[in-house]
This record gives sequence, structure tokens and C-alpha cells, in this order.
Amino acid sequence: MPSETTDDLLAARYGRRPRAGRPWYRRPLPLAAAVLGALLVLAYGVWVSVAQSQGPSSTAIGHRVVDDRTVEVRFAVTREPGTAVTCTVHALDAGAAEVGLLRVDVPAGPEREVQRTVEVRTTSRAVTAQVVSCARASG
Repeated sequence: MPSETTDDLLAARYGRRPRAGRPWYRRPLPLAAAVLGALLVLAYGVWVSVAQSQGPSSTAIGHRVVDDRTVEVRFAVTREPGTAVTCTVHALDAGAAEVGLLRVDVPAGPEREVQRTVEVRTTSRAVTAQVVSCARASG
């Protein structure tokens, strides 16, 4: 009577195939594919973080609802000195619908950080306002 191993008994009981050969991490091709995939994911993460760290950015300082048709927004723009920037500011109502939109041009200058206060005209009463994005001005 041939002796059966534990793997053979478990395979017969639960319908599993017995493991054969080396595990994937001991075979060169799957190991190389896994390492290459991990390196690609890491490189993409580094590229995204570097790309986002370059270019202008904004920081909200505050906003004040002036009346049913106006909201005032104060924000700071950080950019490379000598770079003109265009920022987009929008105002939202209580239902989070956009009720006002304004493009703000920040001219080039020697300062790294510039603060701006702008009034955004709205179609109805806004409850909040924020800077959506800032980008280098074209031209």
C-alpha cells in the first residue's frame, strides 16, 4: 500500500491540486516581473509628487459673504519669482452648486508668495468660496 502524503490526502478530500514545483517568488521570470512592476509603481509615484510640487499653488486664507450677490475671497499664491499666474476662484451655495466664478490674474513679480483679495459676483447667496486651481499664465 503506497503511503499518501498529507497534501495528497487534503487534495483528495477538498478537491485541491497538490502544489508542484517551486513557489512563484523562487522562479526567475515571475520574480523579475514582480520587481519590475513594483519599480514602475514607485517611479510613477515619484513622478506625480515631483510634478505636483512644481508650479504655482494656492492657500485659502478666508472668505466673507458680503451680500446675496457678492462674496469676498482672500488667498495666497506661491509661485516662482517672475512667473505670472492665473487662478480660478468659485463660490458655492448651500447645495454645493457653483453660483460664481472668477479668473484672477496675478502678474509676474519678484515675490515668491503673493496675497490677493477678490470679490466674486454670484447669481444667488454663496455660503463658501475657494480657489479651485492656479496655473502659469499663458503668453
